[in-house]
Amino acid sequence: MAGWRVTIADPLPARCVVILYPHTSNWDFVVGLAAKWAAGLDAGRDGLCFAGKESLFRGPWSGFFRAIGGFPVERDGGHGFVSEMVARFSAAEQLRFALSPEGTRARRDHVRSSFYHVAAAARVPILLGAFDFARKRLIAEELIHPTGDVATDLRTISEYYRAAGAHGLRPHRASPWRFRSEAATPQNSSSSPYS
Repeated sequence: MAGWRVTIADPLPARCVVILYPHTSNWDFVVGLAAKWAAGLDAGRDGLCFAGKESLFRGPWSGFFRAIGGFPVERDGGHGFVSEMVARFSAAEQLRFALSPEGTRARRDHVRSSFYHVAAAARVPILLGAFDFARKRLIAEELIHPTGDVATDLRTISEYYRAAGAHGLRPHRASPWRFRSEAATPQNSSSSPYS
């Protein structure tokens, strides 16, 4: 109804990590949820879930977020998130775990690496989802399988988002495609989100 077009891989892998990039606005969640409903995907039937900060799961909205597939996670690290997600994948015949690799709407000099480590350890593909606010599109078609060569895989992901025209509502907030350990090195000082 809002004029958006949604293109989702068909068939969807039964088990995968779905990343949605770039995450630059609260509207990303609204668009993503509307796209999920438009595509007829259901948390229970299709195993589509997402992790959210703990504060979302307190108070009156807690039931809503859980009903649409959400579960709380501590965001300060060191809580075994990767191993928790690997256990979830091991226990489920069908699980599509969606998250933003940036983990925040604010620009950082890196993306979080948990999506990659979860997919690699669980031996599931990564479905690349792109927001394109400029053309009102949400695309989630391209699959990659982590090879263990992080630099090459990140370059592949970065090139995909450049070619797909990933364009957040606030493009200046898009974080570059590198992990924290790589962001500290001088050769990665580019301001481009696709470096």
